[in-house]
Amino acid sequence: MTRILNCDQSDCPKDWEQLPLAGETHIRVCTYCLKAVYRCETAADAAERELAGHRAALRSES
Repeated sequence: MTRILNCDQSDCPKDWEQLPLAGETHIRVCTYCLKAVYRCETAADAAERELAGHRAALRSES
C-alpha cells in the first residue's frame, strides 16, 4: 500500500494505488479533493511535498 500522508478528506481511501492515473507515473488525482497526489520514494521527499502544500504518498514498509 502506498499511503497518502497529508489528506484530511474523510471519504478518501488514503491509498495511492486506488487513485486514477494523471498522465505521469508518479502522479495520480484524488477524486475526493481533486488534487494531484505525488508518489515519493523517501520520507524526506514526502516531507518536502507536504511543506509545499502538495499531497504526498509513501509506500508503507511491511
